[in-house]
Amino acid sequence: MRIDRKFVRNLILIAGLGFSPQAMAQTPLVNFHIQFSGTVDCDQPVPAKNIPISGDGSGVLNTDGSASADITETAFIFSNTIHFDGRIGAAPTAAPGGSAQVRVAGRNSLKLIWNLPNNALVVNIVTRGRSCSASFGANLFPGKRQYTLFDGSTIHYCGRPRVAQASCEVR
Repeated sequence: MRIDRKFVRNLILIAGLGFSPQAMAQTPLVNFHIQFSGTVDCDQPVPAKNIPISGDGSGVLNTDGSASADITETAFIFSNTIHFDGRIGAAPTAAPGGSAQVRVAGRNSLKLIWNLPNNALVVNIVTRGRSCSASFGANLFPGKRQYTLFDGSTIHYCGRPRVAQASCEVR
């Protein structure tokens, strides 16, 4: 009988650890993969037309409302990987050329925001069951006239990025 009590107590302890709120908090609601591509014209420091820009990355939206993603953005011939990690109300974190922020916009949608000196580059992701959609936007900050891109070492001043395609896939 003594062994049975010990067994039952350990079973309850293990079950309690396995189903703790902390363990449930990071349960993925959806894993996603996104891609986008387009072009941009820049004026400074070197004038250039139709520069290819693209992004590719993956992330997760968790049941507790937190989300994270890693997006590799390529402009010119240079790439930056931006890490997005956050939850509703979280402050931006450091990222190449500026800061990064995740805004959870609902149970199945989020915004990945890369803040640069003159603008924010925003990827909107919406999931529906086993499908998702993505869109890309560039928003100028008040009083700014040119968009900025960061190539890993230099800030470039450009026109509005033109997105040719954006896609999302649930994994």
